[in-house]
Amino acid sequence: MTDTDKWKKRFVRELKPQHKLLWFYILDDCNHAGIWEVDLEVASIRVGFDLSHDNLPLSFGEKVISFDNGDKWFIPDFIEYQYGELNQNSNVHKSVINLLNKYNLEGYLKGSQGVQTILKDKDKDIVIVKEKAKAKAKRFAKPTIDDVKDYCVERNNFVDAEKFFDYYSSNGWKVGKNPMKDWKASVRTWEKNSTSEQSKGKVQQSLDTWQEARQMINNG
Repeated sequence: MTDTDKWKKRFVRELKPQHKLLWFYILDDCNHAGIWEVDLEVASIRVGFDLSHDNLPLSFGEKVISFDNGDKWFIPDFIEYQYGELNQNSNVHKSVINLLNKYNLEGYLKGSQGVQTILKDKDKDIVIVKEKAKAKAKRFAKPTIDDVKDYCVERNNFVDAEKFFDYYSSNGWKVGKNPMKDWKASVRTWEKNSTSEQSKGKVQQSLDTWQEARQMINNG
C-alpha cells in the first residue's frame, strides 16, 4: 500500500530529485516494521545517483531515527500510514511490535497501545538525527581478511571473502572512483550479486539439461 498523497506533502516537494527517489526507495525497501538497513551504495545503484551521508538533506532528520551505530534507520511515519494504531491483539501487528520492542523503538510511536511516548534512559543509545545536526560519515577503517570472513559467515552468504579482500586491497578500497565508506555494505552488495549469479547459473544448468535431453530424444 502506498501513500497516494505523498507528492502533495511539503517534505517531498522540497527534496531534490535524487533525494525524492532515495526516500521512495527507502519506503519500498524497508521491512514491514519500517526499519531500513542502511546501504547507500546499493541505493545509489538503484536510484541512479551517487549518494553519501554527507549530502543527505537535513529534512531527513525529521523523518528517520538512526540507530545500531547508524546501520539502521526507522521511519515512524511508515507505521502510522501502514497500520495506524498498533494493537497487541492483532496478529498482523504483533510481529511489528516485537521488532520495535527488540530495538527499543516503541517510544517513538504515537498512540500505540501500551507504548510510552516519552523516551526512557534505555533509549539513550539511539541516535536521533536532528535538523542542524547533520550526520557525519563514519571514518572508514579497513577490515582484515578475518573480519571479512567472519562477516560472511555471520551473513551465511556465498561471497568469496579472500577475493573480496584482494579486490578492494588492490584498488585502494574504493567503490568506483569514491573512497569506500562501509565495507560491510560492499559485502552485502557482493552477496546480492553472487546470489543473482547463482540463480542464473541454475537456470542455465536446467536449460542445458533440457536441451541435452531433447537432443537425445531427437537422435534416438
